[in-house]
Amino acid sequence: MDVLVLCSEPLISLSLVRCYPIGVFNMKDGGFMDEKIIAIPFTDPMYNGYRSINQLPSHIFDEMQHFFTVYKQLENKPTSVSEVYGENEAVSIVEKSIQNYKRQFGR
Repeated sequence: MDVLVLCSEPLISLSLVRCYPIGVFNMKDGGFMDEKIIAIPFTDPMYNGYRSINQLPSHIFDEMQHFFTVYKQLENKPTSVSEVYGENEAVSIVEKSIQNYKRQFGR
């Protein structure tokens, strides 16, 4: 599961950050469907007022959409954002991912 965390401070890779999902980008990545959860840390003062991806300022939304459209161009792997869904769909995807993890790893 891929999660883009919107926050005002830099994060260290592989660190744990308590977040809540506000939406999801449904996209094609190399010809396969791939979901990108958009989340916000509970304690981030700049972003923690947003509860839905639809509440984000349009330039932030456009930057994310652009990033996911071009981030693999140097690898010659085509990507495209096909749909954007809200927080309910994002929560459902997270829950399914947790169930899949438990099934596969028995935890």
